Amino acid sequence: MPAISFIIPAYNAEETLERALNSICSQKEFTDYEILVIDDGSQDNTVAVAKKFAQKEAKLKVLTAGNGVGQARNVGLKHATGQWVAFLDADDFYIADTLKQALNIAHKNDADLQIFSFEHGQKTIDLSFKTTLTSLSARCKMLEKPTNYLTVWGKFFKREIIATRKLYFDEELTMAEDSEFLIRYSACCSKICSSNLIMYHYSIDTPSATRIFAKEKISAYLKTLVAMNNFMVSQPKELQVSFFKFTLIQLNIIAVRFIYVATNPASMKQKKQTLLEVCQDPIIKQALNGLPLKACLTPHLLPGLFLKLKLPQFAILLFKIRSRQNQIRENTN
Repeated sequence: MPAISFIIPAYNAEETLERALNSICSQKEFTDYEILVIDDGSQDNTVAVAKKFAQKEAKLKVLTAGNGVGQARNVGLKHATGQWVAFLDADDFYIADTLKQALNIAHKNDADLQIFSFEHGQKTIDLSFKTTLTSLSARCKMLEKPTNYLTVWGKFFKREIIATRKLYFDEELTMAEDSEFLIRYSACCSKICSSNLIMYHYSIDTPSATRIFAKEKISAYLKTLVAMNNFMVSQPKELQVSFFKFTLIQLNIIAVRFIYVATNPASMKQKKQTLLEVCQDPIIKQALNGLPLKACLTPHLLPGLFLKLKLPQFAILLFKIRSRQNQIRENTN
């Protein structure tokens, strides 16, 4: 049994896949692994790149899916044999010579979920917990900072937990499906650890693809929130409060990425109407009504504060500013 199974879903990744694979295979003194590349119906030469790489790397298997990233990851999970599982996006890569150290940290901590820090462009994101946290406290922290913590990449999962609990990605979800999986997985964890080791490089090689307006993406986000809420009702009260914060952060993402994004051709009046309709969705209303005002006094939740105070114009101003900041930042990366 290999120490770790790397699962790489790949869709039209011919330009970046080899970089991702080399970031594993070129690590010094690190050989105890397997790599599973799952093609998700690519229309380019992704499969050819993967198969050519497999000719020189016996630890690599090329599999096929075709119905979204969730199904691709599930195919990988069903074929994985490692003690640990790690997910790597095909346009990202591991920092040189960090995987052996990461594996040593995971073995030493014997956590059910091991979280590592990452870099994005020239910026490093330290995800280490500053104090020792209980599993519940760690789960609350992850919910309240989802952009940093609620992605499946940059983490080591225990395959035994996934297999015995039959934990798979919900293939009906198309947005934030990794967050939904992590919420269910972390509920099975007795110990969650984090490290300041910068192991993972997160890329946005084609940022415009995730910022193109499409109303169905808003509906997809709301669908995922409903699925999460259905799970949360059986969880401790502290976690439900953190989920309200998570929900309002997702509202911020919906507004910034899909409503007030520059590629949305709608008028400002139409955009405001769309936002107000989203705010009337039961899952969003639940969070707005359930979270006290004082809990919204943070930058990410400030729009929620204005919406709770019936001052949508100020929330909209923040959404516009943040959308513009994102556009400038992505154009300069």
